[in-house]
Amino acid sequence: MARRIILIAIALLVSGGAIFLASQWLRGSGARPASQARAAPVAAPPTEVLVAKTQMFEGQFIRPESLTWQAWPAGPLPANYLVQGKVRVTDLVGAVVRSRIAPGQPIVFDQVVRPGERGFMAAVLTPGDRAVTVNVNASTANSGFIFPGDHVDLVLTMTVQAPGAGGPARHVSETIMRNLLVVGMDQSFTDGRKDDKADLSVPRTATFDVTPKQVEAISVAEDLGVLSLSLRSLGGNDAAPSPAGVTRTWDTDVTQLGIPRSAPAPSAGQPSAGPPPARAFFVDVVRGASETRVALPETGGR
Repeated sequence: MARRIILIAIALLVSGGAIFLASQWLRGSGARPASQARAAPVAAPPTEVLVAKTQMFEGQFIRPESLTWQAWPAGPLPANYLVQGKVRVTDLVGAVVRSRIAPGQPIVFDQVVRPGERGFMAAVLTPGDRAVTVNVNASTANSGFIFPGDHVDLVLTMTVQAPGAGGPARHVSETIMRNLLVVGMDQSFTDGRKDDKADLSVPRTATFDVTPKQVEAISVAEDLGVLSLSLRSLGGNDAAPSPAGVTRTWDTDVTQLGIPRSAPAPSAGQPSAGPPPARAFFVDVVRGASETRVALPETGGR
């Protein structure tokens, strides 16, 4: 009897030790009851779509500061929305807006046209305007320092033969148009900057955004002489007013540019002071915002 009691006691000790060791092992291995072993569902990250940060209008170039990512409510998205991870902001930079986009409105590719795509130049032009291209070189295009988006003045230089047989030839220059928007240099529609460095290759053509009548005037001017581009400051237009009696317009009759003008005759009843003055030619000298007309008398030595 005593022996049986001893065996039972030993068995109880062994089973208790086994239970203790098993509980320690389960605790160390991180095991949990089945009811607690189920992992809590992980919330999916919110979907972010590309939207307009500011108001954008037709013909406007898209810049990085014009776009932003915005979290979109859960649910099915339209297939044409631009989702983060599938597109980058840089994919839209330099594109031109086709139709007006309001702040916060999602961007879709149908609303923009990117460089190289068909219709890009037509999207850049101001409604009602035209594109016209002129030939340029290193000296007439500021050595390649003019880029699309800059504004320039158009200067015509030509040689004019004075009236009369054997009259001297004169070289004249005149600014025929001001503040033209450059929309392309060669076949490039961007500003040519890569990694903060400008592409200073010398272009051979320049394209402007102009009105239909300006197209006609530029075509005539290019046939009359050499057209040069004068780069304007980013500070804006000339603030000084035009001198009295001087018309600062682009629509000068370019067919008459540089033709010498005779000195005005005295008015009726005004006494003549001595012999009639020698026939004179006039040159308009432009210095910044001021214009001065200088008389050049015709002499045999000129």
